[in-house]
Parts: sequence; structure tokens; C-alpha cells
Amino acid sequence: MVTNAVDIHPQVRGRSASIRWGAWFGDSDVELPFPDGWRVTSCPPQDGTDIGESGIAASFANPIESRRLRDVAAGRRSPCIVIDDLSRPTAGDRLIPPILDELESAGIQAEDVLILLGVANHRILMREDMLKKLGSEVMERCTVRNHFSWARCREIGVTSRGTPVQLNEDFLAADLRILVGSIVPHPYAGFSGGAKLVMPATASIQSAAAFHAGTPAPGDGIGVVETAARRDAEEAAAMAGIDFLVNSVPTMHRGIAGLVTGSLVEAHRAGVRIAQATYATSAPRGADVCVFSAYPKDNEFLQYSTAYTPLQSAPAPIVRPGGTVVVASAASEGQGFHSLFGPGMSKFSGGSAGPADDLDVVLFSPGVRRGDLEPDQRDRAPLFATWDDTVAWLAAKHGAEATVSVFPCAVTQLVGEVTDPL
Repeated sequence: MVTNAVDIHPQVRGRSASIRWGAWFGDSDVELPFPDGWRVTSCPPQDGTDIGESGIAASFANPIESRRLRDVAAGRRSPCIVIDDLSRPTAGDRLIPPILDELESAGIQAEDVLILLGVANHRILMREDMLKKLGSEVMERCTVRNHFSWARCREIGVTSRGTPVQLNEDFLAADLRILVGSIVPHPYAGFSGGAKLVMPATASIQSAAAFHAGTPAPGDGIGVVETAARRDAEEAAAMAGIDFLVNSVPTMHRGIAGLVTGSLVEAHRAGVRIAQATYATSAPRGADVCVFSAYPKDNEFLQYSTAYTPLQSAPAPIVRPGGTVVVASAASEGQGFHSLFGPGMSKFSGGSAGPADDLDVVLFSPGVRRGDLEPDQRDRAPLFATWDDTVAWLAAKHGAEATVSVFPCAVTQLVGEVTDPL
């Protein structure tokens, strides 16, 4: 549950505000100064305090619409735990050890557990990445493998939407299937987590391409609980058979504000309700400039458009026509990789940078250079490696007086209330 939440209303911070920065690569707060005479409003999410180890234990002891994991696991011998990659804020080092404890209570030793990295169409994880995601204890005790979309997938059916369900053979060979992930806003599926840890996380490249076919324009699914993509993923997961779900809701500092365990659909929906409360944000109407931090998906630049979540979820305009949107991304790993939506791939859209034609977009990202951008991005969005250069561009456009709204972890911020400017 969400406790000790911060004030949902925006806080005027004078001429500076901080953003979250560098998920998995330092996880810090970065202060952004603005010109004298500018009115700067910080718009944090409702957020929540970390539930701690006692909260994690309580969630495992009280699964939703399911027996306790140790009881589900009784008599099983070959478990597979699927967990997401560094593009998601899931704290595997905190969530997998209690899973291993539950399995041990059922007579399953850690060395018999396969942890499958459900990277979907992202890059595979190397040892350093695995240590960040899983921790050294899990790495030493379990077998860890990457899913690879181009090999060792077997078809088990076709969804009513026409998506071939071709899944990782190791995942299908397991007699106990557990999904571990986090619930954050998603432009197609409404929210991540749940069945997305099967489709597309453990699917073939052909299945993933079909899953993404016919999806709405990016952002149309933001905040929607049951999209066509969500229903498709849940149908695919039902074909495979999922025994237990472990999904967390991250705080703005990548802690755990809430945790749900249990059945695939019911536990996920309970987690979504926690997420909606945790991510709720209030923002003033019609600012001259909105700054959106891509944290906690700022490890790679390709995720930058997920920072538009506040803009896409707001019931009224939070930046005025002709205003400016600044996306701030550490891009600690550079441009990043996606085998469907990345540059040169089959679903690459050309790199369009803007959420709307009447808004200027500025990119503040030390991790990429102009040559990393596609031509359309270069034409539409100035790219700066320093905040000083970014704010100089803003001052040249907006002059001596302007209003700014700053969203410190925009990827996980759903604007439900738009207020009159302060």
C-alpha cells in the first residue's frame, strides 16, 4: 500500500527544480537552475515510501486470488522465473530472494531454478547488468540466461487477435512459471507488468512483431487499464500457463511503493490500482516550458518518448500552444537498442521527436550526440549535452519571464488534475 505520500500539489521552487537522473547508473537528483524572473514549479508524483522487507514478506504471505507460492510450488521440480531488463525499474535483487525462500520451503533448491531474462526486443544483459538487476547472491545461486527472440522459440497457439504465440523453449519446458516485473505506464499496453512478461518478453521476433501490429499511436494507451495489447498478452500467457505473479510499483527513487503477488490478472489489476495512486500528479495549466525527466527509463535514449507520459495523460493542456517541451535523459548506455522500433528495424518510425506539431522539443541528453539522431530528429529537436546550453536556448526563445513545470520522473507520472497557474 502507499503510505506517507508527498503533497500531490505542485510546489513552487523559485528558479530551480530537481529531476531524477541515471537509473541503474548512479540514481541521483540533479538540480536544474533557470533564469532570474522565471517562475518554476516542481510537479512531483504522489509517490509513496518504500514498503521495506517486512512489506515484501507480507505480500508473499498474502497473495491475491492464489495459494501461497510455497504451496503452488509443491511437487514441482523445474521452475523458471522471468524478470525484465534494465529498461524497467524492477528490483530483482530484493524480489527474487524471497521467491527462492518460498521455493526452498517447497523442496526446490536454488541451483535448480532458471532465471530467464525477459528482454523481449531489447539488448541482452551482460554480467555487470545481471549483477545490477539480480544481485550477487542470486547470480551465485541460480542459473541465469537471456531470452533471444530469434532462436529456440516454439509455437503453442494463436490468439484471437491473430498473434502467433511462439515462446522461449526453456520457459515452456518449466513446470513452474513465475513472472517478476514492475507496473509503470506503457504507451500501448496501458501499464507494464503482468502478462507482458510473457508477450513480448519471452516471445519470438515474429510473435513480437505481430503483437505490436495494429497497436494505437504511441501514448493512446497511457492510463488505460485494459487495452487490446493487454488482452492479447493475457491470452498468450494463459496458453502458456502462469503459476504466480510478482509485480512491484516503484517509488520515484526506484524503491518499492507497493508489491502484489498471486494470480496473473487479478494481482496485476490490484497493482495497477496502487500504481495509479502512486503516480498521480497535479500540474498547472499552460506552462511556457515543461521539463520531463525520462527517469527511470533513462538508461538508453530510445526510451525518451516515454517521458511524454504527463503530457499524454493530462486532461487539459499543461504546456501552451507554441510552448516548449524539454526531455531530459542521461542516456547512460547511449542510444540503446530495440530490434523492432530501433533505427533500421522493421517498425522504426523515422525518429520523429515531437508529441505535437505546435510544440518545440528540446533534448537534454549527455549520453548521445547529434550523429546518433535520425534526420527528422535533428531537424525538429535541438540536442544539448549540458544544462547550461539547454537553458540558454530556452532563454533565447522565451525571454526574461516564463513559466516552467518540471516533472522529476515523468515516465511514472500520470497527470489527473490540471490547476490554474499559480
